[in-house]
Amino acid sequence: MASVTLSIRVPEDMRSWLERFAKARGSVGGMAARLLEEARRKEDFPGVDFRDTPLGRVAFVQGTRVQMALACRLAREWEFDPARLSKHYGWPLWMSESAVGYMREYAEEIARDEKDLLDATALRKKLPRLEEFAA
Repeated sequence: MASVTLSIRVPEDMRSWLERFAKARGSVGGMAARLLEEARRKEDFPGVDFRDTPLGRVAFVQGTRVQMALACRLAREWEFDPARLSKHYGWPLWMSESAVGYMREYAEEIARDEKDLLDATALRKKLPRLEEFAA
């Protein structure tokens, strides 16, 4: 996707916060763009939230501890039926509909997140104290 330059004015304390926020995550401009993109996605799909994890910024189902990639695994098995997802997790139907819409729109990104979640070697690099066990 092509990018364009956008110049905006923000209060000085906002700039300071953004610099602190971006310190471990990349450039100030890059993080500002990321936060704007996340805000756009949350507007389009109200049941989605974003959080920092050891794997980076990741989409979650809002108000839950369920990563979008994990919910997507179940949704895929159920042919992306929001009603089944709602029943399984106890979520309101609107939340499952929003999550399924997000899953369809950002399928490639979710597939990468899912791969990272399931790849023990990649996880071990990011979480050196990770211990693997069989269930």
